[in-house]
Amino acid sequence: MRNGRRLVRLARAALVSILAAAPGLSGAAQQAAPAPASPETTTVFVSRLKAEPVDYQVKLTWVDSPDLSGTCIIYRSDVEISSATLDKAAVIGSVRTGTGSFIDTPPDRRGWYYAVLIRDTAGNLYSLLVPFRNKTSAPVSPQTSAPEDQLAAQVTGIRAMPTAQGDSIEVSFSVSSRGRDLLLFWGPKAFTRSEDLLLATKTTPLDPGTTRYVLPVLPGVDYWFAVLDAGLFKLGQAPLAKGMNATAYPVQLRVTTSHGLPAVPPASRRGIPLPSLAIIRGVQTGQVIGGTDVADLPQPQPVSDDSRKAIEALRKDLPAAHTETPKPQVLPSDATPTPGGELARLQEIVQGPFLSGDWAAAQGRLLDFLSLPRKPDLADRARFYLGQVYFFQGRARDALMEFLAAQDSFYQETGPWIDDCFQTLEASDL
Repeated sequence: MRNGRRLVRLARAALVSILAAAPGLSGAAQQAAPAPASPETTTVFVSRLKAEPVDYQVKLTWVDSPDLSGTCIIYRSDVEISSATLDKAAVIGSVRTGTGSFIDTPPDRRGWYYAVLIRDTAGNLYSLLVPFRNKTSAPVSPQTSAPEDQLAAQVTGIRAMPTAQGDSIEVSFSVSSRGRDLLLFWGPKAFTRSEDLLLATKTTPLDPGTTRYVLPVLPGVDYWFAVLDAGLFKLGQAPLAKGMNATAYPVQLRVTTSHGLPAVPPASRRGIPLPSLAIIRGVQTGQVIGGTDVADLPQPQPVSDDSRKAIEALRKDLPAAHTETPKPQVLPSDATPTPGGELARLQEIVQGPFLSGDWAAAQGRLLDFLSLPRKPDLADRARFYLGQVYFFQGRARDALMEFLAAQDSFYQETGPWIDDCFQTLEASDL
C-alpha cells in the first residue's frame, strides 16, 4: 500500500516536469481553443419567416430568436436576397424583437423577396441568411394595386436657408419613401391651401430619393417653399402642413453691393428692333418702389411743343388701327387630334370648352393643365390658348402676360394678339 502511494506521487511529479520542460505544448493547446463568436459567424436569426399577400399589402410573420433581443430589420428586393445582394435590398422598416410581424405596402404588383435580420442593442447586425428561416425563396405579389395615397411619400421637416455663399437658398427635408417622384414649389407667398400652389413662381420635379435642393433666387425677395409627392398631386390631392412639407416662414437673400439684380439674360423676349431691357439701378432693400420720389431716379416731365409736333408727324404715317374683333385661333397642329399623351389632353380642352366659347371652363382646365410641370413648348402652347381665354373675358392685361410667355415658341402667332392687347389697354387708359 505504501509503495503504491509513492508510485502515484512520482508519476504526478514526472508529469509536472514534462509540462514545465515543454512550454510550446501549452501554447499549442491555447491555439486550438475555438475563436470567439461574431455577428457574421454566430447562428442567431429569426425562423419560420412567411410572406402572405393580403389585398394590396404583404403580411410578414416570423418567430424571434430566443438567444438575442434588439431590433428586427426588414428588407425587400425584386431579386432573391443573399449575402451578395443584401446591400442592394431596400430597408422597409424595423420592429422590436418580440413583435413577430410586419405589414408592407409594395410599390407595385411585381414579385418581391423579403428577409429579416436582427440588430442587437450594441448595434451589431447578425447578417447570416438562411433559406426558409429568415429569408423567402419565392417571390410574393400583392393581390391588387395599392391606392396612390398609400404609396405616396410623406414629406416632413422641411427647412430653407441661404447657402454659405449667400447667392442661393438650400431646401432640405425628409421623405418616408425614397422611390417616389417629388415636386418642389416656391414663390413669394405662403403655401397654406392647395389653391396657393397654382400661384407658385415655379415648380421643379425632383428625382426619387432627393432630400436636398439648391436654387438661385432674387435677393431681397421673400420666398416660401413646399414639397409634395408627384403622384398624389397629379390626382388633385395636395395636403399642406406648415413646418412639415411647407415652410412656416419666408426666407430672403440679403442684398449687397456685389449681389444685386441679376444680369440681363443673353436671350431676351423683346423682339427686334426693341433693345434688351437692362435695369441698372435698384433699391438696396429689394422692396417694391412706392413712387418716383426716389433719389437718383428721374422725375417725369411733359414733352416740349417741338417733341409733340414730331410725335404727331410720325403717327400720321402709321397704319390705321384695325377694329375687327379677333376670333379664337387654333394652331394648325391642334386641328387634328393626337392619340394619347399630354398633347392630346390639351387638344381636348381646345376642341371642347375653348372652341365652344365656355371661357370659364376653358380657363379652369388650362390652369389645371399648367399646374403640372410640362415641356417648354407644350407649356407655351397652353399659354397661347389661355391668353385668348383671358382676352375674350376682357382681361387684356392678364392676356398680354400669357402671350408674352408664349412668344418664344409662337412668335408669329402671338404678335397680332399682343397688338390687340396693347390697343385694348390704351383705349381703357391702362
